[in-house]
Amino acid sequence: MTLPEAYTLVSRGRVRAAVRRDLADALAPWLLAPVLERLAGAEAIASGRGGAYRAELPGGVRAVVRPYRRGGWLARVVHDTYLGRRPRPLRELVATVEARRRGVAAVEVLAARVEGGFAYRGTLVTAEVADAVPLIDALRGSAEPGGRAALARSAGSVVAAMHAAGVAHPDLNLTNLLARAGAVVAVVDLDRAALVAPPLGGPARRRNLRRLRRSLRKLDRDGALGDPAAIAAFRSSYAEAGFPCAC
Repeated sequence: MTLPEAYTLVSRGRVRAAVRRDLADALAPWLLAPVLERLAGAEAIASGRGGAYRAELPGGVRAVVRPYRRGGWLARVVHDTYLGRRPRPLRELVATVEARRRGVAAVEVLAARVEGGFAYRGTLVTAEVADAVPLIDALRGSAEPGGRAALARSAGSVVAAMHAAGVAHPDLNLTNLLARAGAVVAVVDLDRAALVAPPLGGPARRRNLRRLRRSLRKLDRDGALGDPAAIAAFRSSYAEAGFPCAC
């Protein structure tokens, strides 16, 4: 696998990591330890599959550290071990860098760690988006319908830009869009993202939007957040990119 120009591969024993070149000296001792130690002052992140936290990296950079965790029924048997010659953390790094190059508001990956060989464990380290919260939390914290509509409009614009860039998010939901100051500002978790020649085709767009709508129904069972004004705002903003919105 070819790493993007801005990253270098460091290794020690059965551990290897792709790390942004300017951070390699500071992060390599931590990343290449036989067991990745939880950093001092870590703040747990409640969303996701567990284990993720915010912390200050060696060298002073604020980051989010996300160990890879299995989802679905397989998680009952295998918690954090994966199989393959092309480790998912490295693939996510490559996909995220390319998505950012195409103009997607994806978080920046600082490093990707792989421990093992064909059977491996992985960790992704991304730059922290200061003061940002998952979109679902921003919607819950917005007391006024107008505020929720503004968030929905912003989400429509960000998702449309991602689709226009030829990127299909594998798990587009209200926890993988981050919001700050009343607007969606970042997309996270591009593990297994599909990148094609832009724009993304209609069937892939519709699958992404259905997944986002299912997320809203699951997290907003009483319909208090996804009110008609917010839904209309998302559709209108998404359609401004030239895409019909069957959502």
